[in-house]
Amino acid sequence: MDDSLKLWQQTLAALKEELDEADFIGLFSEANEVCKTENNFIFVIVPNALIKFRIEKFYTEKLNKILASLSKSALRFKFILKDDAAETEKVSITTKDEINKRPLKAEYTFDNFETGESNRFAFLSAMKVAETHDKIYNPLYIFGDVGLGKTHLMMAIGHYILDNNIDTNVVYTTAQEFTEDYFIHTSTKKGKENIESFYNKYRNADVLLVDDIQFLEGKQATQEEFFKVFEFLHGQNHQIVITSDRSTTELKNMMIRLKSRFNWGLSVDIKVPDKPLRMNILRRKLSFLLENPKDVPNAVLEIISDYFTTNIRDLEGALRRYVTYCVSLNIPFTVENVYVALDRFLPERENEKNNNNGYFDLVKKEVASYYQIPVGELESTSRKQQPTYARQMAIYVLKSLYNPSLKTIGEKFGNRDHATISHSLDKIENLVKTNSLVKCDFDILVKRIHGE
Repeated sequence: MDDSLKLWQQTLAALKEELDEADFIGLFSEANEVCKTENNFIFVIVPNALIKFRIEKFYTEKLNKILASLSKSALRFKFILKDDAAETEKVSITTKDEINKRPLKAEYTFDNFETGESNRFAFLSAMKVAETHDKIYNPLYIFGDVGLGKTHLMMAIGHYILDNNIDTNVVYTTAQEFTEDYFIHTSTKKGKENIESFYNKYRNADVLLVDDIQFLEGKQATQEEFFKVFEFLHGQNHQIVITSDRSTTELKNMMIRLKSRFNWGLSVDIKVPDKPLRMNILRRKLSFLLENPKDVPNAVLEIISDYFTTNIRDLEGALRRYVTYCVSLNIPFTVENVYVALDRFLPERENEKNNNNGYFDLVKKEVASYYQIPVGELESTSRKQQPTYARQMAIYVLKSLYNPSLKTIGEKFGNRDHATISHSLDKIENLVKTNSLVKCDFDILVKRIHGE
């Protein structure tokens, strides 16, 4: 028996012990043929693209770990389809350098795209476009609000196609870049020569990826040129993928015949992610940011997920800022530090926005009553121990329960500055953790404010 096939079978035997039998049979029962071993890769043939995708997305890392334990070499598995195996000389390994030379973001692949109810149909449609030789969805028109993953899916299509055929001419552009390109090529004396160069750039594309097509609205001349490029490529059966922040029917000041062409293929939308998807996105992002993602409590991800609900870019950005803040200052990954790190980015809750004075007055009243001092003392400049401690507790209770900004808190407590409010929060937070009496004060106040 060939050594590579033997290693594959031994790896499968070890994996079978960890998987449900039905899952194992569904994915690996027909993956029993090794095509070749080359450049430290063992090429394994799988029956179809869906199984290939699932194995690559969920099991490649585990399979390679098992392989590493069985063999002292640097061998890894690479999965290919039966059709590709017929011409094995065309199957190649894509290096990092080759990926970085592409006009696509290296991290925007299908493997790195987290799916949920809001984007599953768009994801599956993009996969279908990437893996099929028949241009049944041409163009693929992906639309949705800013920051939901349209560009990620579009570039993932490009990466997948290039991974399987490095010679494919994938051209990525934004509608704005297309417009500027056209202007540059027609604004010099060599008009005819330049416009031919412009046409060649786009007409030679095997796959044309165009981002933010809504930018062409109102630009009649550029729309005419894009229409010509579209007609040429579609007539040659070359794949076109387009993204937009709205559906074709919502595009204004766009040529009717151009919008009609956009509807020739398939339109798919990406909706706002639900909470399970937002949590999965944060967990995946965390695995890239930290060596040990479990250092960050799940409660932290819950808070970030609850505040950044409509934009994946903002969601990931908030997590990145929080992690960077904690790592840079060498402070723990705590819930309290979420509010400090993201203070200027966390919006107040809707009911708090509508009733700022209400919850401030309630907390001040309860704290003053509990410590038996006038409410005015909480806002005064007094440095006496009792009103100072009560003021700091009131500030901590407000931040813990309602999360107003530090600036707003300062304004409500005698126009105190950001540093003073932050100091109060840090001091009471430390006491709550280390002093049982202070913790008791805090718990009693929270119950009284909640009317318990």
